[in-house]
Amino acid sequence: MKKEVELEIFLKKSKLRKEVWERLIKMKTATEISKELNKHRSSISRVLLDLEKVGYIKCLNPEDISFRCYVRI
Repeated sequence: MKKEVELEIFLKKSKLRKEVWERLIKMKTATEISKELNKHRSSISRVLLDLEKVGYIKCLNPEDISFRCYVRI
């Protein structure tokens, strides 16, 4: 339960974080999410790195520098 509350607080700090989180129901790339949200890919990539850093998502292919796929964990 504590982890769920921490996640909710983390997402409330940024509208874009929440929007990205909601799009990660299935595996997606930063490019796919940026097209869905009509935002710059660099902004989405930054949010994905933030989410990954705190342990809410995982990059499935970190060795691939041009087509990284992310998923919730």
